[in-house]
Amino acid sequence: MTEASFEVVIGQEHVRTFAELSGDWNPLHTDAAYAATTQYGRPILHGAFSAGLVSRMAGMHIPGTDCLLHGMQLRFLQPMVPPLRLVARGKLVSERGDTGKVNVTVSDADSARRYVEASYEFGRHSPARPAVTPTLVRTPEVSGETAVLVTGATGGIGQALLQRLGPAALGVSRQPTGGLLGVPDLECIAETLSDRPLEAIVHCAWPTPDNTRLTRLDDLVGAVEHHVAQPLRQMIRLAQLLAERGRPDALLVLVGSTFAEAGRHNYRMPLYTVAKSLVPLLCRILAVELGTSGRRCVAVVFDVVDTGMNKAMSATARLAHEERVPIGRIPTAAEVADQVAWVIENRSFLLSGATVTLSGGALP
Repeated sequence: MTEASFEVVIGQEHVRTFAELSGDWNPLHTDAAYAATTQYGRPILHGAFSAGLVSRMAGMHIPGTDCLLHGMQLRFLQPMVPPLRLVARGKLVSERGDTGKVNVTVSDADSARRYVEASYEFGRHSPARPAVTPTLVRTPEVSGETAVLVTGATGGIGQALLQRLGPAALGVSRQPTGGLLGVPDLECIAETLSDRPLEAIVHCAWPTPDNTRLTRLDDLVGAVEHHVAQPLRQMIRLAQLLAERGRPDALLVLVGSTFAEAGRHNYRMPLYTVAKSLVPLLCRILAVELGTSGRRCVAVVFDVVDTGMNKAMSATARLAHEERVPIGRIPTAAEVADQVAWVIENRSFLLSGATVTLSGGALP
């Protein structure tokens, strides 16, 4: 069984430093005159200070520097009155794949008096794989040349699309970096874009997924605005832009996700799921509206892609997703970009209104 320990000497100066960092100036910790009137007689160490010792155990000992801390539980048994010498001891009590659980005690190094009992759950992180370096091309001055507008161009799929499409691609991001068109608000994109006609718009941009149950939302209005209403307005605005500046057979590609469907994710990103579930229906509506002028809309739905936020998933989670796909692996951003390019190259009106699910037969 894996075990580890370390010692630390705590003085009143550490109490003050913690108060400065945390903003917790409770007089029981920081005011000697007040503390003298209590049963403790002297200022006591913040209980949360011990959380830092538990974090040190996780990040430097068990499992060590590749630790990704998932959760921590603390129980305070006795107050800690500096100066004192503490010993933290950790023991790995369970491990499965790259996840595990550790029990920790914080005690007096001299008397063995126990002050804190704690536990934590961990995963592991790994260095990010080298990102795709796209060939970023600024908008040519030739006004008659058509462009493929790619939103979310700093993301993994967006970068891969820029590289795949080459000079025809016009990347859009919130900041004007590296040849990308800076558009802080996609709803105002028409004011920023040149008169260059559009061959297609590929909408990859999306807010970072939420992680709070709908029944536990503190700011309901703000959360729905950010995760659902804003993405919906942006998609509609891009459709308006295509109607205004797209060539006669121009295509709007909305990138969807299988997280809009029931599956093993158990709706743990509920507002993201709600918003992505709008993509197929919106695609059909826009196909009708755009179709009167010969323009088209298609939704392309992918399962888990090896890029973006998925780069941070654990090895266990990655293996679980790979096992859901019959071929035994998840697609790269470059492979996704190839498929989006294939959709763009299809000029048929029959494509409009379709939701094309490209999941490799992945199970839910």
